[in-house]
Amino acid sequence: MYVFGGSKSVGLAWDVSKALKADVGKTAVKTFPDGEKHVMVNSNVSGSECILIQSVKSNDDLVELMLMIDCLKDLGAHQVHTVMPYLAYMRQDKVFSHGEALSAKTILKVFDELSDSVTTINCHFLNEGGDAVYNNIGFRNLNAIPDIVDYFGKKLGNPFFVAPDKGSLAFAKTAAHQLDCEFDHLSKTRLSGSEVEIEMKDMNVKGLDVVILDDIISTGGTIVESAKVVRKGRPASINVGCVHGLFLNGIEIFKGSVDCLVATDSIENPVSKVSCMDAIVEEFKR
Repeated sequence: MYVFGGSKSVGLAWDVSKALKADVGKTAVKTFPDGEKHVMVNSNVSGSECILIQSVKSNDDLVELMLMIDCLKDLGAHQVHTVMPYLAYMRQDKVFSHGEALSAKTILKVFDELSDSVTTINCHFLNEGGDAVYNNIGFRNLNAIPDIVDYFGKKLGNPFFVAPDKGSLAFAKTAAHQLDCEFDHLSKTRLSGSEVEIEMKDMNVKGLDVVILDDIISTGGTIVESAKVVRKGRPASINVGCVHGLFLNGIEIFKGSVDCLVATDSIENPVSKVSCMDAIVEEFKR
C-alpha cells in the first residue's frame, strides 16, 4: 500500500503512512508560468492499493488532485482511495435560485467517477460521520469533532459548549454528551451579506470554560463577535475549536477576544493542534 499526499496535505499523509506502515508515495508537482499544473508520480504503483490525501481549498488544489488520481490509475494502481480532509464547494448543497450550479454534487460526482472510494472529514452539509449518500453519490464522512472535544477535555476544568448559531447546535450537543457537560447556542440574525447580530439569550456561563465549536471558520468575524458577547457573561475562559480553519483574515483577529484557538490539520496552519490522522487511520484499518 502507498499513501500519497497532495501539496496541501504532505505532513498529514506522512503521518498516516507511518501509522498504517505503508510506503510513502513520491510525487513532484509544479506550476507552469501560465498557471497550469504539472503532476508526476515517481513510485511504482502498478497493482498496488493507493490512498491519496489532499485537502481541496482552491481551484489549483482541485486540478492537482484530479490529475494525480488519474495518473495513479494510468500507472496501473489496483485501487485509488481519495481522502479530502477539507473539500471546498460543499456549501452549495442545495439550489436556492433557479439556474444555480449545484457545486457539491458536481465536485463529488467528479471524484466518485475518478476514485474507487471517496472520504471527507466533516463535510459541510453533514452533521454526522459515517456512510453518506448525496444525489446518488456514496462516500464516507469522518468526524473529527470528538478529537477536538478530547483536546479541550484534557485542558479545561469546567467546559460549557456553545454553538455560534442554531445550525451548528449538533456539534455542541455531541461535544457536551462526550464530556458530560452543558451546551447551548447563540442567536444569530443576518443583517446583510457581511453583517450579523449576535445575542446570548438566557445563558449562564459565569466561571465556566466556554468552548465555541464549529465545523468551519472562514473569516472569523462571527466567532469574534460571538466571543465578545459571551465575554459579557464573565466566563473563566473563552476557547474556540473548529475542524477546518480557513482563517481568511488571519488569526490575529482573535487576539484579545479568544483565550485559546484550536483547529485540526485538515488545513495546515499555526493552530492545527489536533490531527485528523487517527480518524483516517481508523477508517482504513476498518
